[in-house]
Amino acid sequence: MNNILRNVLMRRSTTQFDSRPILDDAMIEILEEGKVLSNAPNNQEWHFTVLQNRDLLRRFHVLYERLVEEKRGDAVRASAQMVADLPVVLIISASKNEPYVEDAAHMVFGSMMLVAEKAGLGSCWLSTAADMLHSEDGKKLLAQLSIPQGYTPLCIGAFGYKRAAAPPRVLSSEDNIVNIIK
Repeated sequence: MNNILRNVLMRRSTTQFDSRPILDDAMIEILEEGKVLSNAPNNQEWHFTVLQNRDLLRRFHVLYERLVEEKRGDAVRASAQMVADLPVVLIISASKNEPYVEDAAHMVFGSMMLVAEKAGLGSCWLSTAADMLHSEDGKKLLAQLSIPQGYTPLCIGAFGYKRAAAPPRVLSSEDNIVNIIK
């Protein structure tokens, strides 16, 4: 099996990260992948904000916990502890005036997740995290992140070294997950 297909089949979201900082070479490889992927409408460049500063990560966690309290969903609540231990948070921003740009940002992050897997890193898309940046405290945090004027955070995710975990179950052709209707 080739490496790309293996990464696609084996990659799973990581919910427990090791505290080690990510090596610069690995993070640069992930960012380089994202930089070459365009958004759907007009090849506009993305802006990537990589949070590694412990104080900003703590503030990010506090905002995320508030969001969890508002949402009160079990899945969201379970992710709050994971967010407390994140070594790296990535925010993908672009001009939101273009059609489909938010979908494209999520696709870019998906590709970056595969590069992270290849580098031996775990990743997790934080699907509700962008919501928290609309609060007053979220806007204060955003003001410190040097996101260019006119750009909006569209997708937020995490990267880090995985804590030891059981290997993921890979779906087989015997799993009943497809219906074809002609």
